[in-house]
Amino acid sequence: MRRDQGFLLPPDMREWLPADHLVWFLLEVIAAMDTSVFARRPRRREQGPDTGSTAGRAGYDPDLLLGLLIYAYANGLQSSRRIERLCHTDVAFRVLCAGDIPDHTVIARFRAAHQEKFVEVFAQVLRLCARAGLGQVGTVAIDGSKFTGDASPGANHGRDWFARQAAERVEAAAATDAAEGQRLDAGGDPEGGDRGPAGWAEQGAGDRQARIQTCLAELEDAGQSAQADLTAKAAKLEVRVQAREADVARLRAEQQTKIDRWHQGWADHRARPLFYYAPQGACPRPVDKAVVVVRAEAALARARAKAEHLARQLAAASAEPQAGSGSGSGSGAGVLRNLTDPDSRLMKTRRGWTQGYNVQFVVSDDQLVLAVRATNDPFDGAWFTPMTQAAVAAAVEIALARDPQACPGEHGGIGVVLADAGYASHANLTAPGPDRLIALGKGRAVERAAREHPAEGEPPPEATARERMDHRLRTPEGRATYKRRGATVEPGIGNVKKLLARITRRGLAAADAEVTLAALAHNLRKLHRLHAAPT
Repeated sequence: MRRDQGFLLPPDMREWLPADHLVWFLLEVIAAMDTSVFARRPRRREQGPDTGSTAGRAGYDPDLLLGLLIYAYANGLQSSRRIERLCHTDVAFRVLCAGDIPDHTVIARFRAAHQEKFVEVFAQVLRLCARAGLGQVGTVAIDGSKFTGDASPGANHGRDWFARQAAERVEAAAATDAAEGQRLDAGGDPEGGDRGPAGWAEQGAGDRQARIQTCLAELEDAGQSAQADLTAKAAKLEVRVQAREADVARLRAEQQTKIDRWHQGWADHRARPLFYYAPQGACPRPVDKAVVVVRAEAALARARAKAEHLARQLAAASAEPQAGSGSGSGSGAGVLRNLTDPDSRLMKTRRGWTQGYNVQFVVSDDQLVLAVRATNDPFDGAWFTPMTQAAVAAAVEIALARDPQACPGEHGGIGVVLADAGYASHANLTAPGPDRLIALGKGRAVERAAREHPAEGEPPPEATARERMDHRLRTPEGRATYKRRGATVEPGIGNVKKLLARITRRGLAAADAEVTLAALAHNLRKLHRLHAAPT
């Protein structure tokens, strides 16, 4: 074995990888797609306004950079530096870049500059999958999953902290200007050799100051919204307290009436025993010990306690912020923002708390991702209607991709949408759109209710939306249909998380671009396996 022996014939890249390798399939897919949106080179801030000129060195082929990114995400790689290193050492990456190895800054800038265009690439991949027979939309499932972001929970702060930081920045800037003025008066050279490149320090400080101001403005808005919400809740609780007081007064009066009627019956019986029968049973309990009265008074006590607690919160929110409070007080107490990534939120998961994003998925019956969206809302409920609309739009695209002359129907062929209890609300149960099955509790509770209290036929006509859904979930058809949710959306999300363990870019738009890249890479891998499978 001689490693210093030169090749007798020029190397041929077509011999480096097997014919059914993902790289060759990816190159064919990119060649078939419309990638003209990536052709225009964006200008960086330091380059000034875009004049439309094409002068200068030609950039890297956008198809090359797009292929590198998709293949990297298909293998769970997100670091542009690692992608550049693999272009030197990994055969698959060397084939993709055809020996023209881009710098990691080129890869990172391409991803950042075109992040809003990956949605169109996702749609084109979805159409390719549809033409191959993937995307069975008779049953689709919606679910959300928490992704850890590139920020520490320790960087969360309240309004007061950001206000102090903003004030300190202003004071520090004034002190720096004063010092520079003294140096100029003393004949010093502010452009001396001990200074770095012009603007490098100011740019970093400006970015931090901009994030501080953004977080402060968001917290001010959140504080006003929180105070309005507290006021509305206080008004509702006051109405509830009044209703509970009326219930207690009514039940006490009814119990006293029962007692008086019992005593009056005995008095009548003693006066005229042949005419009046004696009351049956023992004397009713005293008013204060009657079960219905005790329960009503307990409910009244709980309502009053909640009202008092909310009144204290409202009073604290209306007060001026206390100096020195680290987490914020006043209107917006308890609302935090992250200095490192202001768009990320602190979210609770099964394994504890994480700083990141809540990503919404719509997955088809054959585990093809139909739609994906990154959000910073810790709760799923508000996203049922937007994701259902995205699912319908994807179903229409799939139907038209298979047959351009087809009539997709009202909901694109979607038969039923499945969702867990995180989406259970009156608005979601009654919203227009495809038929849906939304759990009203934990999966085991839904299964137990269907097993122990089965239902048949249609729900009663006078039933509420929640009662109708509960009835449907307890029927054999509803039980069998809902059981498919776990085998539909959860494996799809799990496969995407194998490719994207965490979000490494900051900002909601950047996070959405990353999960979109991971989802289209997942769909492409499914399409590649379908083509590579023996017929």
